[in-house]
Amino acid sequence: MNSALADGGPVSTGSIEIQARMASRLAGVLFIVATAATMASQIIMAPLLDGSRSEIASQGNLVALATLLELANALASAGIAIALYPVLRRFAETTAVGYVGLRVIEGALGATAAAFLAMSSTADNTELVLGLHDTVFLLVLIVFSVGTLLLYPVLFAQRLVPSVLSLWGLVGGLLLLLSCTLILFDQIEIGGTTDMFLSLPIWINEMALALWLLTRGLDVSGIAQETGRAS
Repeated sequence: MNSALADGGPVSTGSIEIQARMASRLAGVLFIVATAATMASQIIMAPLLDGSRSEIASQGNLVALATLLELANALASAGIAIALYPVLRRFAETTAVGYVGLRVIEGALGATAAAFLAMSSTADNTELVLGLHDTVFLLVLIVFSVGTLLLYPVLFAQRLVPSVLSLWGLVGGLLLLLSCTLILFDQIEIGGTTDMFLSLPIWINEMALALWLLTRGLDVSGIAQETGRAS
């Protein structure tokens, strides 16, 4: 029996499509929130990090805003997987559970990174606290990139979105993981040209995927037809 139908009982075709539409829209909004919040936080902090540490201490309001944006990213990241889970589990339940687990871990790490960022404007050793923030945020990116290796193969195999989006996301996730690995071993600098070159594909993909989810949604026509025949 297809795993799509092995979820404990018959479900109408209409309810599956409605569920997919709601999940798509919520996930699309959360993808935009997560990406926009991360970019905005980095834009806010970049000039402060280039200046003196006393400048960070004097810009507590900006640091607080960047902290809230990082926290929004953390919550949205976990929310994406939770929103998509009811649909993804019909195709690959183990993978769906793993994806939720990874993104919840990502969210927890993101909240920890935000806490360190909040402490940076008042800490005695600002350099140390910011270093801890950067380390934890690198872990966030590593967990995120591993999560893409679970999500996009399912999207591709089940044709839930156009193949170009799935393959683009998979390659982008691999490039981001490569960038994080190079940063981890001090081969490139975070925020440097190489890092930006390797990271940009997945961030653009996430926005493209978000727009697709909002306008077209996940294509569950295959499972809907099979459920209709089964009923």
